[in-house]
Amino acid sequence: MTRSQSKNTGRIARLAVLTAMALALQWLETLLPPPVPAVPVRIGLANIFVLYAMMEMTPGDALAVSVLRSLLLPLITGNVSGLLYSLCGGVLSWIAMTVLLGSYRRGRISSIGLSVAGAAAFQIGQVLAGCFIVGTVIFAYAPVMILLSVPAGIATGWISGILVSRVSGKIGKRA
Repeated sequence: MTRSQSKNTGRIARLAVLTAMALALQWLETLLPPPVPAVPVRIGLANIFVLYAMMEMTPGDALAVSVLRSLLLPLITGNVSGLLYSLCGGVLSWIAMTVLLGSYRRGRISSIGLSVAGAAAFQIGQVLAGCFIVGTVIFAYAPVMILLSVPAGIATGWISGILVSRVSGKIGKRA
């Protein structure tokens, strides 16, 4: 095996592990009641691993983890109704974090700032998907959803920051 093939194999293995962990946490969250009754918001623990891929690998790797978990969870749970919400939120979140990634790498924002931006964008993406699926009535939830994305983003950003500081370099170099 050439050095290039070995590096690519390691990258694919890391992506598989991150995707599996994201799926496990996302599934676990589906078993818990929403933090705020009657508001379709979850903490977003699966985003810890998307954020890790964004910070330690590449934006493309983070997108792969986000899209794969969005596609695979409905297959595992049989809940296809959440697919469009998850994909729209995930892609918009990825765009926001990719735009801010340079600032993160230059030390201008922390993992928490990157995560809060991604969490807010995720909620906006879900509201846009909701407009397509159920109509504009979903806009009534938007302010609460976006407000709740701040503490969720803080939590996932904090955990991701700890993960990066403790794991970085131990499972392979950046791709």
